[in-house]
Amino acid sequence: MVPKRLVEELLKKEHKVFVVSAHIHLEGDALGAELAVASLLRQLGKKVLVVNDDDPPEEYLFLPGVRTIRKARTYPAYDAAVLVDCSDASRIGKLKQGLKAGKPLINIDHHVSNGRFGSVNWVEPKASSACEMIYTLFRALKKPIGRKEAILLYTGLLSDTGSFRYASTTAYTHEAAADLMKHGIDIHGINQKLYENFSFETMKAIGRVAGNMRKDPTGAVAWVEVPVSLLRKYPALEQQTDELIRFTRAVKGAEAALLFKEVAKGEVRVNLRSRGRLDVNKLAQTFGGGGHPKASGCTLKGSLKGVVAKVVAAAVSAAGRRA
Repeated sequence: MVPKRLVEELLKKEHKVFVVSAHIHLEGDALGAELAVASLLRQLGKKVLVVNDDDPPEEYLFLPGVRTIRKARTYPAYDAAVLVDCSDASRIGKLKQGLKAGKPLINIDHHVSNGRFGSVNWVEPKASSACEMIYTLFRALKKPIGRKEAILLYTGLLSDTGSFRYASTTAYTHEAAADLMKHGIDIHGINQKLYENFSFETMKAIGRVAGNMRKDPTGAVAWVEVPVSLLRKYPALEQQTDELIRFTRAVKGAEAALLFKEVAKGEVRVNLRSRGRLDVNKLAQTFGGGGHPKASGCTLKGSLKGVVAKVVAAAVSAAGRRA
């Protein structure tokens, strides 16, 4: 249910200018949600600026309004800020320094690890995605969803549910998707842009990563590694988290699937996925990260080899306690 106070903040006459942001390392749910909520705010008569710390990945450049997003390190003057799909304010990167003290900060998120950092918090861990929440917000405010908003929201639903395969997918998720499809959106085209649009070189690089997959002796944990040298040679791999981790998640008997990306020397981003018995949100939190029980992430300092050893050991131990 949409909090009454959230609606009140969005409708306040004195809030004429809003800034909207999403987390770093943008993907479909973050982009779809921020652009859709910006459209909703404009329907309410607000001036809206969508500002991110990152550029949108190439595969999402088809999204309506995506080229209006500003990349910046600070915010212009605003009356209220909306952060979507962020478990913590630090997830917006350097833009966190631009948040104005005393100005309303509206936090809209579906991560169970959300720290309720806003002055107004709408956190729905059972929602499949931030886009599902923004869909609900449109309905609560009785504002029309046009074809452009439908493309944005459907893309977010699709990407954050793993094409409606993840356990977070509910009957309501499917109902929302069916409603959005009534606007004549090209769902086949969206699927192609997200999942069937890789260069030949990128596909070969994905195959190389998958070919070096490893598992621990118990078979409980499987993982793949992307060293910084490979990322530099194939920059497109930076955005292919779902594709890279899909292979490890499919390994029979593996309770946890891990992806290690050495984004810079001495810095490794870790994505964690679970088949269900292992809570990878708790595991990620031990390393300063978080997310969902079945899908989480964290970033660690250290060598790729050292981070892999540390996180795999912790995952094997956690899986063993739940065997």
